[in-house]
Amino acid sequence: MNDAELTCRLKAAPAPERPGEYWDDFPSHIRVQLRRNRTEFAPKRAWRLRLACAGGFALGVVLTLACVEFRVPQAVSQAIAKQQRNFDARLARLDTGLHKLVLNTDGMGYLLTEPN
Repeated sequence: MNDAELTCRLKAAPAPERPGEYWDDFPSHIRVQLRRNRTEFAPKRAWRLRLACAGGFALGVVLTLACVEFRVPQAVSQAIAKQQRNFDARLARLDTGLHKLVLNTDGMGYLLTEPN
């Protein structure tokens, strides 16, 4: 059965006969059913969100205590200072060791050379 045949059969089917009182009482009947079928709204419990927030807070507290206990910020700052001193020493050595620029014939630009 295709759509056209179904449409023809539905149009050919007789509508049920209802008395006039039925149509007069129909709106109030529907309102009564709506009131009877109404359910109270109960919000879902967001236990996953609460668990995630609590876990994040606990992780933050643990990491803070670990940083304070193991002095991670101090170790990091010492490593940064050591790298800075190393960088400054290399830069000073580079400034004092350069005396001339040599033309690079294999490519564009100049080569930096140290004195022999």
